[in-house]
Amino acid sequence: MPKPDSDETEQFPDQESLQSMDIEQWIENLQRADRSFYNIMALEVWSIAKTMDGLLPGFWNRFMTNRQIALKQFMQQKNLRRSSAENHPEER
Repeated sequence: MPKPDSDETEQFPDQESLQSMDIEQWIENLQRADRSFYNIMALEVWSIAKTMDGLLPGFWNRFMTNRQIALKQFMQQKNLRRSSAENHPEER
C-alpha cells in the first residue's frame, strides 16, 4: 500500500502556528482543508450510492438520470428568467 502524502495526513495547525502564518500559508491550509472536505464528501456519496444499489439495484442509474433531467429543467428556467429580465429591464 502506498504511503499517503504528508499534506493529507498532516494535522491542521494549532492556534500559535496560525498566528505566525503568512497569507500563502493560510491559503495553502485552506486549500488542503477544502481538498479533505471534498474527498470526505465524495466518499460519503459513494458509500450511499453503493448501499442504495445493494438495496435497490439500479438506484444510482435512476438517480443520475433524474438528476440530469432536473439540471436541464433548472437551466431552462434560469435561461427563461434571464431572457425575460433582458427583454423587460424596467421590472428589475
